[in-house]
Amino acid sequence: MGEIYGESPRPWTFVIGKTATNSEKELIESIPGTVEHVDHISNVRQENFDAAIVFGNLPATPATHLMVMKIGGSGVTDGWGTKQYLVHTSGNSTLLTIETESAPEGVSTAELRELAELIRNKRPHALLRSGFSGHWSNADVTPIIREKDGSACVGWWRRPEGKGSEFWWFPRGTPGLATWRSALYARWNKVAPLRFPNGTEDWTTSPDWITAEEISAMQALKAHDRETEEIVSRRTRQSNVLKREIASATEAANSTTRLLLTAQGKQLVDAVESTLSDIGFTVIDSDEQKGEGAYLLEDLKITHEDWVCLAEVRGYAKGAKTSDLQRIERAVRHYERGHGTAPSARWYVVNHNLRASPSSRPAVLSGATDDIEVFAEENGLVVDTRDLFRLARDVREARLSSARARELLMTSSGVLAYPSQQNQARGPAGDEEGDQAGGQTEQPDQDTSGTQRPLQG
Repeated sequence: MGEIYGESPRPWTFVIGKTATNSEKELIESIPGTVEHVDHISNVRQENFDAAIVFGNLPATPATHLMVMKIGGSGVTDGWGTKQYLVHTSGNSTLLTIETESAPEGVSTAELRELAELIRNKRPHALLRSGFSGHWSNADVTPIIREKDGSACVGWWRRPEGKGSEFWWFPRGTPGLATWRSALYARWNKVAPLRFPNGTEDWTTSPDWITAEEISAMQALKAHDRETEEIVSRRTRQSNVLKREIASATEAANSTTRLLLTAQGKQLVDAVESTLSDIGFTVIDSDEQKGEGAYLLEDLKITHEDWVCLAEVRGYAKGAKTSDLQRIERAVRHYERGHGTAPSARWYVVNHNLRASPSSRPAVLSGATDDIEVFAEENGLVVDTRDLFRLARDVREARLSSARARELLMTSSGVLAYPSQQNQARGPAGDEEGDQAGGQTEQPDQDTSGTQRPLQG
């Protein structure tokens, strides 16, 4: 038998394309066996190789017997035109699923999560689909990381006519590619042990040639990785609990207090009634109290001891309407005829420009200064529901007592301003102790038409 000259160790891998990251450079440095770098796939005799590592686009399909690891680039037509694997850069979901059981042995949960985080933060990200003649599906591609209930973002497929060969696709920027490469070559050893022999990995890590110090260091690293995975898993569970608590609190706010900022009609009336009742007022829904066929005048009748207020509650997609002030006057005249005296106050409670963010809404009834001044002369108060929301929140969070909140509403006229500039200067305390802590003193009571009258000291 003649001498075989020039044979080099397996596996035989050719590399095509340019590296772009340190992870990709480390991948190249980690390849065992024989490695050849080529400029174009036509310049390599593919039947002499066992694997191909490709960076970016590939102008032609690698031979079907090759194991392929492709990083970035578009899809390919695999199996001599019988099946296409397309890479769509159309993924936008931040909710991903890690298919741990489909990942090769040797890739840790922490490394899978690091790759998932890369994909989650990149939008749009790539999606893998298989098909032919324009009919695409998620079939045939085994996902490693995918959009929840959707296409693979990282995955592989078994190559047509490849007799066990696999094609793996990763996005550019994938961290730890050398680890993935090592795990894949170990996986392919089980499929083709002659082409990917065990001895191709770093022999210095073999149990036959390792030292006690290295074993100790490796065990410490494994323990660290296990502890890291346990911490991440625990913190993820805690995060999920907190997210559920946020969702629950938001749902409760949306169905109660936040209705002051979003609702109109009966839903808004109910929200105002509930809010004022929580502050300590006695509130009657006049619609529920009126007799059959009777004409409804005011929306709410609000009382506290011998103080009585009639309130009109309105919600508008655009601005508040001065005509609503006349509607309240009709209710007041009706009250006077029935009781022989005027009510203590009249309120116009309005949720205006409700489709806009509360922060960007204009001042209520801006430009209607004369109407507001006339309204204020009869103890009329315009209450923007944004101010009512803030006032009620401060009461609920103990920054303002119910008594002070009632006093503020009962003694104000014109347009309610909460928090007033005076209260803002004091800080969040808002109660008598907070007033003292803020270093501010009350001003004398005065009737400033069209504005809030400061409280009695």
